[in-house]
Order: sequence, then C-alpha cells, then structure tokens
Amino acid sequence: MPPSYLAVRITSFRFLCSLLPHCHPSHGSVYSGMALRLLSRYFVHLLWLLAFVHSSPLAGNSEAHEVGVTLVKFHASSTDVGSECQMLDPSPSLTQFVDSLTFPPLINLTASSGISDESVLTIGAYKIIQKLHRDLPPTPMYAFGTSQKTASAPGPTLLATEDVEAHLRWENHIRDETHMFVIDESLHWARPTHGGVPIVVHLHGGEVASASDGHPDAWFTFNATDTGTTFSTLEHRYSNEQPPTALWYHDHAIGITRLNVAAGLSGVYIISSPEEQKILPIGLPLVIQDKQFYKSGEINFPMVGVLPDYHLNWCAEYFGDTMLVNGKIWPFLKVLPRSYRFRLLNACNARVLILSLDNPQMHFLQIGTDGGLLHEPWNLTSLTMAPAERVDVIIDFSNLSNGTSVILNNSGPTPFPSGDIAQMPPKTYAVLKFIVDEDNDISNGVLDEFQTANMNLSSLLIDQKPISEEDAVVSRMLGVVEWDDSNHVPMTFTLDNRTWQDDVTQYPMEGTTEIWELMNLRINAHPIHIHLVQFQVLNQQTFSNRSFELGTCSVNIAYGENGSCYTEPPRDPYIYQRGWKDTVITWPNVVTRVLIRFTQRNGLPFKFDPSGGPGYAWHCHIVDHEDNVMMRPFVVTANESLRALSRNMVSKCKDV
Repeated sequence: MPPSYLAVRITSFRFLCSLLPHCHPSHGSVYSGMALRLLSRYFVHLLWLLAFVHSSPLAGNSEAHEVGVTLVKFHASSTDVGSECQMLDPSPSLTQFVDSLTFPPLINLTASSGISDESVLTIGAYKIIQKLHRDLPPTPMYAFGTSQKTASAPGPTLLATEDVEAHLRWENHIRDETHMFVIDESLHWARPTHGGVPIVVHLHGGEVASASDGHPDAWFTFNATDTGTTFSTLEHRYSNEQPPTALWYHDHAIGITRLNVAAGLSGVYIISSPEEQKILPIGLPLVIQDKQFYKSGEINFPMVGVLPDYHLNWCAEYFGDTMLVNGKIWPFLKVLPRSYRFRLLNACNARVLILSLDNPQMHFLQIGTDGGLLHEPWNLTSLTMAPAERVDVIIDFSNLSNGTSVILNNSGPTPFPSGDIAQMPPKTYAVLKFIVDEDNDISNGVLDEFQTANMNLSSLLIDQKPISEEDAVVSRMLGVVEWDDSNHVPMTFTLDNRTWQDDVTQYPMEGTTEIWELMNLRINAHPIHIHLVQFQVLNQQTFSNRSFELGTCSVNIAYGENGSCYTEPPRDPYIYQRGWKDTVITWPNVVTRVLIRFTQRNGLPFKFDPSGGPGYAWHCHIVDHEDNVMMRPFVVTANESLRALSRNMVSKCKDV
C-alpha cells in the first residue's frame, strides 16, 4: 500500500526545509516553513505518484495509476452509498412542527449532591431508543441519565449553585461491543483492548481541576473494563466557583468525540445563584443539533470518507438535513404572551448557526454569553453561534395576539462562511416554531413584570475583573491549519502545526495573563475552545495568506510598515465575540487575539491546583476536526506564591 499523501507531503517539506538555513522542521510550517508549502506541493506530487506506482501490485503497467483511482472508487461504492461523506441519502420527508418541544429532566445538584461521599450523584451513559418525531420510528441513541429508564438525549439539565461544590460520578453502562457508528481506525483514538464504547465527560466551560475536566485520554468503557492512559476516577468534583452561566457537558473521548456527541451524549449544566434568581428565572434550555436519518429511524452518520484511501470513514464535517431542538425534530413551543428567558446551545458537530425570528418586529435581547451575563443587554436581530457556543437571550412575545406563530430560523452556510446558502436543504432554514397561546401552562422561564422592569444585570457582575492587555507576560502566535490533498480536499487539521500526540508547547503559569494570537490560514472558520478558563477577545486583524505562504511578509511586523502581512489595522471583535468566552470563531485569513488570565474570573487564584493531574486541552470545536488531531494539550505551571495565598484564603474561610 502506498504511503499516505500527507506523509509524503510532510516528508517533502522536511527534506526541503533541511536544505535551507534557519529552517527547522520541528517548528512547523506556521513559523518557518509556510513559504515552502507551494514548493513542496510541486515536489510531493511527483513523490506521491512514484510511491503509488512502485507499491502497486500493477507496478510497471502503464494503467497502474488509473487502476488505483478506480480501486478507490470501487471501495467507496462497496459500502452503503447512502452514507458517503457529504453525499448522505436524504432523510425521509417529515412534516415540520407536529411535535411539542420537550425539556430534559432538571436535576438540582445543590439538593442532590455535595462534597461528602454520601451525597454523590451518579449519572450513567446508556443505550436507549428515543422517539424524535411523530412519523419517524424510534431512534437508537446513547444518552445520559440517572438510570436506563430516565436517560434522554440530550441528558438531564444539571442545576448547580455558585460556590457550592457538586460531586458527580459518571458511569458507562453502554454494553455495545462496537460503536453504533463506524470508527475510523486510521485516526488516533481510544482503542479499548476488550471492545466497547469509550466515553469521558467534559464539563465545557467549567473551571475545574484537570482530573475532573474530562481529559481525552481519561476514557473508560463499560464498567471501566478498559481505561485510557490518564484515567484516575469516575468521580468528578465541580467547585462551581464561577459566575452564573450556562455550561454544557459532553463526551470527550479521544478520536470519537464526533461519534459520541452525534449519538446523543451531551446535556446542559447551569450555574445560578440566589442573587441571579431575584432578577431572572432559570430559563428554558434550547439544545440545537442537526442530524440525518434513515427511514428506519437510525441516525445516518457517514460510513465512507471523502478520501477513503487515506481516511476510510472520517469526514471533515457532518452536516445533517434535519434540525432538532431538545431531541425533537422541528418542534413547536406554546408560549404565553410574555417575555421568556432561553438558554441556547449549539450542539451541532460542525454547523454554525445564524438564528433569526421571522417576525421583523421581534428581536433577541441578549443578556449573556459562554461565560455568563453581560454588563448590559444587546438588542439583536440575529445570533451567530458556532458549535459549543451558548447564548442567553430574552424573547418578548407580549405584543403578539393569541394564536400568532413565530419561526426561529437558521441561515448559516455550510461550511462557514464559504458555503453556498442556496445549496442548503430547504428545511434546515427552520428550527423551531413558537405559538402564542394564552391558555398554555408553560410558565417556566417567564419573566414577571417586576423582573422585566427592574433587570439590572450589572448588580450581578461586581466581582468580575476585566483582563488587561498590559498584564500579558507572553504572546503566542498559534496557527490554525488545514492540510489538504492535491485537490484541496481536507485530510487532517493541526493547531500550532502539531497534533495531540506531540509534546506540550504551552506552559502558562497560574496567575499570569497571556495573549494567544490564533492565525487561521484556511478558507473556513474554526471555533476554538480553551479548557479551564474564560477569556476575552482583544481584537482581530486580517492578513495576506498568499504573501505569508510565499514568505514575502511577516506577521511580526506591524500594519503599515514595509514587509507586514497585515492588510488592515486591528479591529474590535464582532458583537458575538464579546463578553466572557470559552469558545471563539476564528475567521479565515484573520488573526484573532484573545486575552487569557489563568485565574478565576475575579482575578483570585483557583481554589484547586490547576498544575496537578493530566493537564488541559485546547481544540477546534468542529468535533470532526478535533477527532482528526486538531487538538493540543497545555499544562498550567505552579505559582507557589499564589498557592500559598489560596491556602491562606481557604484557612480563613474555615475559621469563619
């Protein structure tokens, strides 16, 4: 079998790089080698052809290369052609808005869990059958719940109280010997010795010790028969020492996150406080996903990759033609003519949502982002949400007459932003229908008249300390890179031109502030998620990708000076990039700069030691990319003076 195109391409790059002074292959093409990419492309095509012909059983035959291409086509067609990458068979035609929206069970962690072993809340992952639409047979899914009977997809909404620790035990009760979806063995993934479905739960946006973070290599199978290299315990402690916000929990097992999330392993996690609840209701979660289905009701997930000779089953992005909210396909929700608080989550694998209401007189009052409440609300006509992002909004139905319908629509192109919106399946524009019904009993999430008139969000934000650019001790230029084949088809993705398996290169010190400059070198956006912390977007700046690849400019030279790659001065972040974030859209040909302070939001040290355990991750949250090595580890180094301060604070609290 010939070597992979990517292997030949990397080898050619390293060979060419070794011939030049001051070029270090180990540093990666983002810094010293991007100018070589064009040169190496010419070189690699010849090497690839020679390698293929030499290794082919038909070597010496003038038709060998043509036959090789035919074999690839035959391999793709030998599997279910209705499940080929980007060419999935359409889902059965399903009538929209015939099923009422349902909400996952709500579990109050303050009442169910605490710091003692006797008050541990156990949540398991189970295989279930769930009815998603009136006219679709029940769908096999993986789901979280306190039992097989209560498990649902999405899983229960977990309600925590600020500064009150929750103690959860995550168990794996999925008995399948193999995953319900096809696993691509060419990827770096868990590989359990005795089979089974590996899982590990990550609390996305949570400020937690790394042993409870859901490290990708801390996976475990049914009854923990097999475990990953960093596995230590099924029990996770969440301190909840962060301001009120909506987080979410989801599977994070190395190499199969995209499969487990698509299968149903996710749910909402809300941190609230008594002070917040005086001003706002908890709100209603809206978990938005896209999927594709067979007539049998099963999820149609790709079985044949776009480049099956390299990745037999992996696809660059999974876009479904059917929209779901809280596990229901195109549901409706009856609402009172009042104002409602909604906690929106984009739980899609790859789809960026641009949400709007079809009534031009209505808008979203956005009051919060990933990391919590804003200092003041924003009136918006649309919401842009990448996978993993959350938006906290109020929608006012009070001026609508009984029986009025309002559609929540989506106009996000796929892929984002280069995709052609005209090519979207027509039904994916619609997401959810609201119907004003004065007689309905959906009062959860409703703001009473006092709350609407006296919503002073700033009173909840007095302990938050904005991050100062002047405090930054390190600035890191980090490339967001897509590796394509000769036809510009994605083969793999990297961050900082390195993969998950490569050595750690980011060692931030606890208590310090850093600037991470996320340089997107490709044509599509990538949502970047950083574990442990909430950050703030400083600015973004366009650059000439072409000049950078040719090596005729530098990103270390300021805009306006000779030799600079930048094509405009830095600009403020888009409105959907503002506030406290744990996930940010990095636009193509743009350097997105984020300010990260490795402390609590108030600037004080974490109550736990972030330097212990297996460390943390940062990655693209298009989970299809994440699974194909677009993820990197980072390790927080100890700051002994801060640790002493933290121990002193804990001691004083115990004495009170």
